[in-house]
Amino acid sequence: MADSITSVAGTLPWRTSFGLNWSGVEVRRYSLPAGETKEHSYPRLAVFLSHVERPVNGELRVGGRKVRAQIGNETVSIAPPGLPLSSSWDGAGEVTAIFLKTGPEGDGILPQYWIQDPLIHAIGTALEAELASPCPGPRSYAESLGAALVAHILAKYSNRASGRTDSVRHTTQIGRSLEFISDHLGSDLPLGELAAVANMSKYHFAKSFRQAMGIAPHQYLVKLRVEKARKLLAQNTMSVEEVARSVGYADKGHFAAQFRKIVGISPNQYRSHV
Repeated sequence: MADSITSVAGTLPWRTSFGLNWSGVEVRRYSLPAGETKEHSYPRLAVFLSHVERPVNGELRVGGRKVRAQIGNETVSIAPPGLPLSSSWDGAGEVTAIFLKTGPEGDGILPQYWIQDPLIHAIGTALEAELASPCPGPRSYAESLGAALVAHILAKYSNRASGRTDSVRHTTQIGRSLEFISDHLGSDLPLGELAAVANMSKYHFAKSFRQAMGIAPHQYLVKLRVEKARKLLAQNTMSVEEVARSVGYADKGHFAAQFRKIVGISPNQYRSHV
């Protein structure tokens, strides 16, 4: 698989999960110049997250059909295994590639290119954060995220009929809560409020969230807050107290404890190493 992906990108990934020994999910980060790819296919289900400084124009060719779209930082793509395609784009950027094992059911997945899907984007971002972390969590966390990603794609973007309506509705509701969390990281976010955003009871929301994301809502919230704090600390324009408040912690000590639990070092130590 590595050789086929490298030939598509024209370069080696500058970050990869290979050494983390995750089962069923592999994540790679590529830098891509403007240009065009030759026709290719992927041996596994592939999910792509785009990273660009400004929106760029892209064109995809699949089986003689052309798809044109604007590629932005919120767009994601799904390439079923074995589907021949080629693409081109008019600007440089980076892409996070997530390769997933699906089994025989992967044959029914329908291709999606440069679409908006908040849940795929949120799970992909969580996997990217694990990949970038100096102290990644246990393998089971990344593997559960990969399993949730496969389950969502099979529910929403496959031709399977059984149970599809309920699954799509639930993943859409969870997607709304993920967007809300991302937009309000600096606020107090009780479970009841998140459940209300998803139009679910607290119990049903907590259960559905864990099924979709592999972790409880409060654990996901902490991880997202710490990830944003890492970015703010790296910018070195705010004090640790200001960073803590901006990601929803009124107590600096509580923030430092949560940060150390996930990253493995204190916020001040992290800042001195970036």
